Amino acid sequence: MASSLVELNALLDSFVPLSRKVSMAEIEVREKEAEALEKILARVWMAMPFLHDCHIINRRKLVPTGDNSWFAISNRLAFFDDGPHLFRSFVVEQWGTDSPAFEINDNRDISCNEAIQTYGFDVICAGLVEMLKCQCNVDVEYSNLQTRIKNIDSLLQVLEYSAEPEPLLGKRITPEGERLLAEGNS
Repeated sequence: MASSLVELNALLDSFVPLSRKVSMAEIEVREKEAEALEKILARVWMAMPFLHDCHIINRRKLVPTGDNSWFAISNRLAFFDDGPHLFRSFVVEQWGTDSPAFEINDNRDISCNEAIQTYGFDVICAGLVEMLKCQCNVDVEYSNLQTRIKNIDSLLQVLEYSAEPEPLLGKRITPEGERLLAEGNS
């Protein structure tokens, strides 16, 4: 019995400092992840300044409580464009024909450290990846704008051509401009 008490005491002596080290390491990891998340959000904000209220995490549980009634819990983490910051929305609601309806909202800004404690760094990063993938239409929009610029340049060239008394002597017209000019003369 005495040897097991000695062994227990030795284990406790080594365990207490180890648990303290683990606790300190967890705090350090969370602080470093929060610092990294702040830098990531600043970078996302700089790259995508037109974002507004983009949901990074959107969890919703819907539970039927009767034939025509439901209970729902929503938990969202959103990224807002008026400076890179996070906003947490927690909603509990119940509605139906058999019972009275209610809704409780708890919405507030949330720090990166709080967001990491609540959702986890990896989950937030995965949500940011999905959010940015949903913004892939930016490439299409840029391509469409480039096409519009090219078309308006050609139109301006045609308008300049038709306004001159001696049309474009020695000037080159783009193929698109020639097409627009031909359409205008027919």
